[in-house]
Amino acid sequence: MLAASVSQISVLIINDSAYMSTLLKDLISSEQIQVCDIARDGVEGLRKIALRKPDVILLDLEMPRMDGVTFIEEMVKKGTLIPTILVSSFSQDGAKIVLDALENGAIDFVPISQVNPDGTSQLKEMLISKITGAAKCDPYKLVLEKIGSLRPKRKAIASSQAASVVVTIASSTGGPGIVQKILSGLPADLRAGVLVVQHMPKGFTQKFAERLDEACEIKVKEAQEGDLITQGVALVAPGDLHMEVDPHLKIKLINGPKRFGVRPAANVTMVSASEFFGANTVGVTLTGMGHDGAFGMKTIKRRGGKTFAQDENSSVVFGMAKAAVELNAVDQLLPPEKIAQAVVEEVNKLVTK
Repeated sequence: MLAASVSQISVLIINDSAYMSTLLKDLISSEQIQVCDIARDGVEGLRKIALRKPDVILLDLEMPRMDGVTFIEEMVKKGTLIPTILVSSFSQDGAKIVLDALENGAIDFVPISQVNPDGTSQLKEMLISKITGAAKCDPYKLVLEKIGSLRPKRKAIASSQAASVVVTIASSTGGPGIVQKILSGLPADLRAGVLVVQHMPKGFTQKFAERLDEACEIKVKEAQEGDLITQGVALVAPGDLHMEVDPHLKIKLINGPKRFGVRPAANVTMVSASEFFGANTVGVTLTGMGHDGAFGMKTIKRRGGKTFAQDENSSVVFGMAKAAVELNAVDQLLPPEKIAQAVVEEVNKLVTK
């Protein structure tokens, strides 16, 4: 690619979505701004900042191999802090992962989920304004200022019936039988709520939940809007809907964009669960293709929670768990028959703290 002219602002886009990278490039390219390069994840981004020396970085948070927060940490370790703007679908009011990124060195945030998909002119105006400002700033001086402007909403007081610990399970190809094996190993008096995200089409998850309920000691049901997360109950994300945890520790179902090509996405559930349960969140990622769950597991660990993943020998597809391992997001790799025991032991530790 041609180098930017002296008067142009040079921008590096780091995003694993080819569609989003192209959209961002088309929106910001002008006489004033030039996209010097595009990287597919944080690993590639670190290589390209050394080669391209951009003035500004547009950074996604949720990426394979190296997520956005880890990219910022690694960039700073190398003695560099290029003004970095997060371009992410995470809510400005919600996910603490945004605050992590801002605290570590990002200077601004464009919440694309709050922009009408058809309102590209609004997104273009916002991006150009922030890029222009970022190119003139000293990123070290702006970090604390930006943290103060993005405080999440105060956590609401949940019902006294709500669980104080939550277990989140991500599963895909080859996973339904493994989910059943794990849930059937949990006692009826489990002192935690359980959230299950099995990649499964609309219309199948209700029957899946009913079959699990018959086979398990704990109660299992398909999640509904407003369900309270309670002890000894597993809620299964409905097909074609993301399942979030709200500040009241209730379920919020969202027909939002697919994440890594899937809806429901475990990342959505895990990130929101760790937002409000913090260190009392347990993450489990099982067999499956792709990267879903890896970023969620990383977020759980950042919040101080515990994470387990199914080992390669027992996995039909060692994809999702492998992606989590590559992000250093897994505390233990275990066969399915040992995951239930590990979850129970961790839950018992948390409730007796």
